[in-house]
Amino acid sequence: MNIKNLWAYLRERFPVVNMALFAILFATVFVVAGRVAGGPGAFPSALGWAEIGGMAATISFFFRLRVFDEIKDFASDAVLHPERVLQSGRVRLGQLRLLAWAGAGLELAWSAHRGGPVVLGWGLLFGYSLLMRYEFGAPAWLRARLLLYAGTHMLIMPLVIGWLWLAYAPAAQFGPGGGGLLALLSLLGGFAFELARKIRTPAAERAGVDSYSRTLGYGGAVAAVLVVVLASAGAQAQLLARLGAGGEAFGLLAALLLATVAAYGVALWRPREKLVRAAEKLVSLALLGSYVAVIVSAIRPTI
Repeated sequence: MNIKNLWAYLRERFPVVNMALFAILFATVFVVAGRVAGGPGAFPSALGWAEIGGMAATISFFFRLRVFDEIKDFASDAVLHPERVLQSGRVRLGQLRLLAWAGAGLELAWSAHRGGPVVLGWGLLFGYSLLMRYEFGAPAWLRARLLLYAGTHMLIMPLVIGWLWLAYAPAAQFGPGGGGLLALLSLLGGFAFELARKIRTPAAERAGVDSYSRTLGYGGAVAAVLVVVLASAGAQAQLLARLGAGGEAFGLLAALLLATVAAYGVALWRPREKLVRAAEKLVSLALLGSYVAVIVSAIRPTI
């Protein structure tokens, strides 16, 4: 495999910023689970090789989801996006499959290192990802219902949180006091990002390319992403409160929320694709900011 071409593929379809977000997702579960398992003021040992392995396993899992999407969409992307690295033949599907399944071995090895419950959690997660890969046996029916399609696929996020949680806290502690709220935050945050990335202004819609703005109308899609963003902010506020967060965490949450609402308000007033893409970046920033705020709040009592 040509490393230069693989790097070009990663930059295009699975960039470093995505990898960093998934590593931060792992770190968020790590510190919250440690806090809940140890009680107020507790914090697990510093990040070690096991945690670096956990970050790599988390990144690997999401990379395999990307490869599954590439397999499912290869034919349509060859028509709609012939310039992409994969569609132009610089990287082949067989090579991506090999990397994805090698990553599955890494995930299983890390899970086994953390114990039997983690292996069971990974097995459940892996099984659900296979259902996603084959679109629950009803690809045509599901793809005709874009919101349902997205909802069934976003359910993978709480399963990811549960898998990682079992590595650092008992399943019995996966409740509304920490793990449950974190799972809800990941579900809503991921859904908000999914909605935001597939909203187009009427002038930017393309034949054959699915979008929530086509399904719900431009205004309806913007309203939908704002509702989910607000719900996500509510879940984060509850989690921050349970972690005893300081005012700065709530201030960051409020600032990101106001900026996102304002950006979409302007995009509604003046439908411009550039404004919609800027609003999408704010949704991504809010998702990242939510995890960072939770990490800081979880370790705050010890610093």
